Amino acid sequence: MGVTSKSVLSLIACALVAGCATLPGSVPIGASTQEVEAKLGKPKNTVDAPGGETVWQYPTGPMGQRTYMVRFGSDRRVKSVSQALTLETFAQIRPGMSGDDIRLLLGPPGEVVTYRNLRENVWSYRYQPGAGENRIFNVHFDASSGLVRSTSDQEDPLFVPPIRVVG
Repeated sequence: MGVTSKSVLSLIACALVAGCATLPGSVPIGASTQEVEAKLGKPKNTVDAPGGETVWQYPTGPMGQRTYMVRFGSDRRVKSVSQALTLETFAQIRPGMSGDDIRLLLGPPGEVVTYRNLRENVWSYRYQPGAGENRIFNVHFDASSGLVRSTSDQEDPLFVPPIRVVG
């Protein structure tokens, strides 16, 4: 029996998802920056956090639906590892926060759109609140002040089957 390209792609996709799902457990608390870099590679972003802490950000997963944060204390040892694109993290966002605040919480946006007529910039983050659920969380910034105005959430249109009208 031959192996089809569809079967191979399915196996690769499963392996990628499984790899992403195990990232937080793969970095022990107390590990050094050198140990983390040897295990996970260089982070996409490095962000300075309050109290002399540093956060390494690893956006990953299909469609960027996961962003892992490795937080180091001032001693350059791992304090925590978490997946940032969650409902709990989104709930921390408040009007008046800056873009730097949002980058520290969520990492880089998957998409940025400017709406001149509304005088706002929108940063979008694809995420999965549960198995098989695909959504987009949006952070709306006032274009003149650069501060958060509001947030919104929507079903991810990439995963919505088209409506077919018969007849």
